[in-house]
Amino acid sequence: MNWRQNPARVAWLVLLVSFTACIVLAVALPVTARATLLHSTRPKYAFVESLRGTAQLWDASGEDAVAITARRPIAQESRIVTDVSSKGLLTLAVDEAGQLPLATVQLSPSTAVTLEEARSPRFNVSRDPHRAVLDLHSGRLFVTIQQADQRDAQMRITTPNGNVELGAGIFDVTANEQETRVRVRDGIAIAHGASQAVEVNAGERANIQAGRPPEIPVSDTVNLIGNGSFEQQLAPWWQENAEVKPGYTPGGVEIVQDDRRNALRFVRRTEEQVPNRVWVSQVVDKDVEGYDNLALRLDVKVLYQSVPGGGEQDSEYPLMVDLAYTDIYGKDLHHYVGFYAYDLPPGSPYPKPSGERVPLGVWYTYESPNLFELLQETRPARINSVTIYANGHDYESLVSDVALTVQ
Repeated sequence: MNWRQNPARVAWLVLLVSFTACIVLAVALPVTARATLLHSTRPKYAFVESLRGTAQLWDASGEDAVAITARRPIAQESRIVTDVSSKGLLTLAVDEAGQLPLATVQLSPSTAVTLEEARSPRFNVSRDPHRAVLDLHSGRLFVTIQQADQRDAQMRITTPNGNVELGAGIFDVTANEQETRVRVRDGIAIAHGASQAVEVNAGERANIQAGRPPEIPVSDTVNLIGNGSFEQQLAPWWQENAEVKPGYTPGGVEIVQDDRRNALRFVRRTEEQVPNRVWVSQVVDKDVEGYDNLALRLDVKVLYQSVPGGGEQDSEYPLMVDLAYTDIYGKDLHHYVGFYAYDLPPGSPYPKPSGERVPLGVWYTYESPNLFELLQETRPARINSVTIYANGHDYESLVSDVALTVQ
């Protein structure tokens, strides 16, 4: 039929098509605009640095590895690998300078991980969280996640056996070809495997074996330390003390809040250049002979130290832990662990620090190896006390979530 023969029908057709197009545009454009405003994303800022030894970095092309010698930005799909003697730190931040972290991921030795995705909402009107996806090929990660820009953060870690969903909190995830283990120190994790999921709460751990659903969460360990998270006042668990030359200002210690956690702060900023020490100690007095594993764990943040490294005698650290114990032969001994952020300058006459170097201004999770194996020649039989202190001239450091666990 020629349209000229029935112009009324053509007019109605044009009218209906126009009306339909108007309705579609009236609905589609606002819906599309709303979805764009609420759910569009942009890449987050990500940085990697080596904490010990030399880690390796592959970009998305996967062609050439680059040695990580200094803090550097990385893109999505970058792969980070540590060897048996190196450690790395992956930081996800909301600002280009990396000063506002929303997640830090510590890579233990012999760990391989890929940053698959790291994105934030593009517009402030969105209520979606910051999101990140890591692929843990093998090894161990210590993960700290917090809110940033008044927005929640979520992370999914995929492993050869399943995946783990994390929100704000502190987590420990280990994976190999046979099993994935997730430990929750603070917050909640959801462990997925074989199309099933379990919720893992603070103080619990759960395993995901290859091809099987996650195991029921169980209590992680027995902690011999009281009030190690400093949720309450120091006394009666901790006793505070300080020493300095007469006439000089001693260092101070106080409970503060930092990154939504309670922490113990050691500080002295006088520029008097005199040795001093401030500490808190706790009597433990517990028999540990019936256990197979003994480990010291704590979170550390070093903000300042005037004496680099461990000082003139490898004993002046902005934060140090002294574990006093009695060995199986009845001898009273000490095990020390120091933490520092500033290396010795070239040509320094001071001895090489024996402590653990940590990134400046970033929460760092330290977990010792099994102390029964490390101290096997003088195996602990009883833990007498734990002392945490700052030693040097001027310093500022924080410690949180102190635990001495037995299994």
